Amino acid sequence: MLGVGREKLGAVRKVNRAIEYVVANYNIPKQKMCDSGASVFRLQANIKIARKQSHFTEPMKSILINIRKVAIREVNRMSSRWLYILVVLVLPVLTILFFASLFKDGVPTKMPIAIVDLDQTATSRKIARNIDVTPLSTVTKNLQSETEAMSELRTGNIYGFVVIPKNLQADILASRQPVISYYYQNGFLIAGGLMQNDLTLILHTLSGGINIQKREAMGQAENYIMSQVQPIQLSTHQLFNPTANYSVYISTIVLPIMLQLFILLMTVYSIGIEIKEKTSHEWLRLSNKSIFTAITGKLLPYTVIFFTVMMFQNFMLYKVMQIPMHTSLGWLMLGSLFFVLSYQAIGVFFIGLLPLMRHSLNLAAFYGILALTLCGFSFPIEAMPPVFQYWASGFPVRHYMHIFQSQILAGFELRYSILSYLYLLLFLLLPLTIINRLKSALIYQTFIENVHKT
Repeated sequence: MLGVGREKLGAVRKVNRAIEYVVANYNIPKQKMCDSGASVFRLQANIKIARKQSHFTEPMKSILINIRKVAIREVNRMSSRWLYILVVLVLPVLTILFFASLFKDGVPTKMPIAIVDLDQTATSRKIARNIDVTPLSTVTKNLQSETEAMSELRTGNIYGFVVIPKNLQADILASRQPVISYYYQNGFLIAGGLMQNDLTLILHTLSGGINIQKREAMGQAENYIMSQVQPIQLSTHQLFNPTANYSVYISTIVLPIMLQLFILLMTVYSIGIEIKEKTSHEWLRLSNKSIFTAITGKLLPYTVIFFTVMMFQNFMLYKVMQIPMHTSLGWLMLGSLFFVLSYQAIGVFFIGLLPLMRHSLNLAAFYGILALTLCGFSFPIEAMPPVFQYWASGFPVRHYMHIFQSQILAGFELRYSILSYLYLLLFLLLPLTIINRLKSALIYQTFIENVHKT
């Protein structure tokens, strides 16, 4: 009996030691290990489960700790240099405020034009007054000749001028067809186009009004007059931007294009400066020599800041400037996050492709500026040569622009813009193509020519 008692006591001690071991090494609650139904077999099963969990959780925990260390280091570096704060926060916010105030009126108004009235009659003065009250233009000068008006146009004092010919009133009364000419500066494409539409509309309206008055004087019925003056009635519908607000078109694209420049340049600079100042060994040491952990931890603070700036930009666009938004806040945040991450991935690709900071910064600036043209903002993609149409797909801002036009502005279903989200995700794979080259540059702390030799 005494031997049996000793064996039981030894088994209990082994169980207690096993419990203490599991609790200390696998973070399993002691109460769970020591419940009333626990047995040696139950204990062995719990130990196996704990070991399997540790094989997964311990590496993940280590990676997260290393990412945190690298991120804290980067925040300290960022706060120690004004250049970081200037490029990451100050300049992007100032850019957003600048363009928001620049386009706050929606469309250009009161563009200066001149009137050359060679008739000097009641009819010509009425035409001049009607031109002056249009919202887009205002008559600032009344000149005496076309030569004088052309001189004012060349000096930049006016955007255009209207010439009212001699004998205008007499020709109208005699049922002759006088010609009113207008000239506008189409070198400024937007201003010229707006002025052309404005003057064409007002002159056609005046011409129709004169025709109606003549027919009424002849005793014709109103219905017959309208059928002769305007045989076909037009029903025009301006979709998605009914007020023809200029900021809906330009602000929503210019602001992301400006922000992508800051994201690209800051991503390239933050990694390239490690190679230039030979501090990359310390950076890799904190990441346990994992290039993925190192890049994730370094870019994480910039991701948070640029995403916050992007949401501030969205607030200015859709709340302050009252640009229509027909999607949920969640989709808006997701598109903004993908936009920031995709340009960070491209920045990593550039510095890995050319591990010399000067070259990679030039490449990033060149690529960012090209987005202004090839995203379809200034010229329709469909009208470009096929090679440029494919090239345009290589710019994340092009896909973000499509998300804005189809989902945010027009309110179309997700299936019309889901492909653009997938394109933005594809850009995240770019760093994988140069990851080994970038790691070599960080290890050897040398420039592109020597990296190639190694």
